Amino acid sequence: MDFGSMPNDGGNLLLSEQEKDALMQDYPEIACLVKRFMGSQEFIRDEIRYCLWIEDENATFAYTIPPIKQRIDNCNQLRLNSKREATHKLASASHCFGEIRYQPTDAIIIPRVSSERRAYIPIGYVRADTVVSDSAFAVYNAEPWLFAILTSKLHNIWVRAVGGALETRIRYSATLCYNTFPFPKITAEQRANLAEHAENVLNTRELHTEMTLGEMYNPETMPLDLRLAHQALDAAVESCYRAEPFISDEERLEYLFKLYEKMTRKK
Repeated sequence: MDFGSMPNDGGNLLLSEQEKDALMQDYPEIACLVKRFMGSQEFIRDEIRYCLWIEDENATFAYTIPPIKQRIDNCNQLRLNSKREATHKLASASHCFGEIRYQPTDAIIIPRVSSERRAYIPIGYVRADTVVSDSAFAVYNAEPWLFAILTSKLHNIWVRAVGGALETRIRYSATLCYNTFPFPKITAEQRANLAEHAENVLNTRELHTEMTLGEMYNPETMPLDLRLAHQALDAAVESCYRAEPFISDEERLEYLFKLYEKMTRKK
């Protein structure tokens, strides 16, 4: 799991949908320089943003496009004016994001901050042409069974117990939540079963495209079929731990902590 990529650009490398459309209408040849840009807010609220994603080998070409050159120059000036030495050094590559972690593969996206009212943290997939911002985490080359685990009730309970908080909201942490989550070894058959339930959740979301993800996971407006898909996924995940079902969230958390103790003792 990685942090998303940080622009550190003063907004100069980011584009609204209208700005992207206008730019590409005038310069259709720049399609190779534009990617979808998605952080927690864009993902949960279904907001559309783009960014200029300029690889070193495309920098010379990018400078031939006047409005893009202006944006790069503005970014350069902002970085040069920074009092932070690390930002100052980034001015030598002002066509690039300040911190680059993007990989050209599909990825699971996890918001760093999410409402505590939701039973499930909204988690999903982004396509290979999407840059995940630093307001979210990304798991690249992730298989569907991992998505099932991360979106499960057990993982959500763990996050609430060991993760941080921003005011009352849930703050996800790769170090505290992802790396510490105790999960048993599973068979190929169990992975296939989890992947099937993950696909069911994702397909069920597609039946509600009139809703944002935030609305789908609002406890007051969550569609019944999505709730049932999650419950079936939860049962599949929990069956990886033991045969008998858990009777309460307290029992789930107690079981996880005992398993965590065993895992840490082995180390």
